[in-house]
Amino acid sequence: MALRINQINNFMEVKGNLNSQNMKTLKSHIDYYLKGNEKLILSLDSVTNIMYSSAKQLEQLYVKVAKNNKVLAIVGQENKKIASIMEMSNTSYILSNDRV
Repeated sequence: MALRINQINNFMEVKGNLNSQNMKTLKSHIDYYLKGNEKLILSLDSVTNIMYSSAKQLEQLYVKVAKNNKVLAIVGQENKKIASIMEMSNTSYILSNDRV
């Protein structure tokens, strides 16, 4: 399944497979939105597959946003389809523990 990004205000939902090619597109969407805003909620609940490299890129993006004194809340901790990769890549800590 191709990646689909839906956004309503400060909530961005990602659907489909997240790989290194479409991660660039997602990063561009997030960077563009955060230029004029302080907070974004990114939902990975509908991601069907995530590559190891994409999990690492999400982590780098998460850290970069925090260094710029902005908030990127990533939800999707309950998504069993990505949980093992997030744990294996040591990036599960970027997933929000509760709904924002």
